[in-house]
Amino acid sequence: MKRVLEQLSREIEDYYQDVDRCDLMPDFDRQSIRNHLRENYDFETPIPLEQLLHDVTRLMRHGNVQSSHPRYFGLYVPAARFTSVVADSLVALYNPQLGATTHSPAATEIEQFTLQFLASRLGMNPKTCSANYTTGGTEANLTAIITALTKMFPDHGDQGVRSLPSLPVMYVSEEAHHSFNRIASIAGLGSSAVRVISVNERFQLDMQQLEQQLRVDRDEGFAPFLVVGTAGTTSAGIIDPLQELADLCKDQHLWFHVDAAWGGAAILSPRLKKHLVGIEKADSITCDAHKWFSVSMGAGMFFCRHKDAVARAFSVRAPYLSKQDEDVMEPYDTTMQCSRRFIGLKVFMSIAELGTTGFAEMIEKQSRLADLLQKRLIEENWLVVTSSPFAVVCFTHERIKSGEISTKELLNRVYANRSVWISATRLKGSIPVLRACITNFRTKETDVHFLVTELNKAIESKLRNYD
Repeated sequence: MKRVLEQLSREIEDYYQDVDRCDLMPDFDRQSIRNHLRENYDFETPIPLEQLLHDVTRLMRHGNVQSSHPRYFGLYVPAARFTSVVADSLVALYNPQLGATTHSPAATEIEQFTLQFLASRLGMNPKTCSANYTTGGTEANLTAIITALTKMFPDHGDQGVRSLPSLPVMYVSEEAHHSFNRIASIAGLGSSAVRVISVNERFQLDMQQLEQQLRVDRDEGFAPFLVVGTAGTTSAGIIDPLQELADLCKDQHLWFHVDAAWGGAAILSPRLKKHLVGIEKADSITCDAHKWFSVSMGAGMFFCRHKDAVARAFSVRAPYLSKQDEDVMEPYDTTMQCSRRFIGLKVFMSIAELGTTGFAEMIEKQSRLADLLQKRLIEENWLVVTSSPFAVVCFTHERIKSGEISTKELLNRVYANRSVWISATRLKGSIPVLRACITNFRTKETDVHFLVTELNKAIESKLRNYD
């Protein structure tokens, strides 16, 4: 055990010190990894743990995109801070079961203490709201839909969707997360119950079309029940008009859910929280700590101001589930999960170690680096397509717009030396753009300049075709 722990400790220390010098892109392809696994692991012959640890760390270093690298400008996968690694190690060691408070009172209280603090920052009353950790944003969004159905249609919990006199329908923008279509199917509504609303020239949900669609649906006998506002769209970091959506939902008696999986962290920033005005009026909120809170996967969070609806939606009774106090909601009464990992420790320890001031400084720095990237791109004749107060920039080039080079070919050129990573997406479903997101506490100004230099090389290069 001592030798393995020393080996593991060296790996963690070396990785944290060397990640900026690692190849960002994998140099093992999938077939070579498959071959290696088949040749070395038959699951019949025992392998010493030291040897196993050495081989697995080699695969992890050379067989994955290193999202902890400071020049990873890709998806919302920030580098996990060391505090988070320590917290997850403690969770694995003690392995508490957070299904019931009687089993893990310390872990449960740590989670609720942290969630109540964040709930208060989001504008909810920590004493009367319900909050729990989830595996990620999709589970949190699903929790919101199930809770809203239970609140808006009292017969839904017992009788299901078929018992309702009208088919419930929900509204999302065309830039909203794809999870809502999947959730509608899981919830028994069917994907056709999701009304996709166009976005305006700023890529925000179009309020005029939303109001028109609501009128049409009511005239046709449907039952509108929920509107989703996104605070930080996946593609471009766009924030829907939360204040206007909140007012509309109040006037029309609709559930207002805010998917702030990424942008919710900005509520802790004095400079950025103004962009979330209106979120405090939401009925429910999704926020992922494994995005802009810089903790390891996965750590979703769900907040809801209607504790009674959450209890009606998820409360269960079973002889093997202990309940210390009938008047107190147990964790298994508020979530789809029963057996649950101690997700919240890394969030608690990360906020406690940095403090809100240090945390705000971390994400504000990343936002300023995105501003620098946008400025540098414009200086180098790239075309910035979207503007977000959060740390993401979508852009293109005249040579891409003219069809001289595709985004795929350009990305392959950028990836060629395995030293920088960005992604591509399509806005409004059809506008191809490149996308650079800065959510890594390690990223510096020099990394931003390096990215722009590599982009310039890629757009000018005609000597090789990397497709």
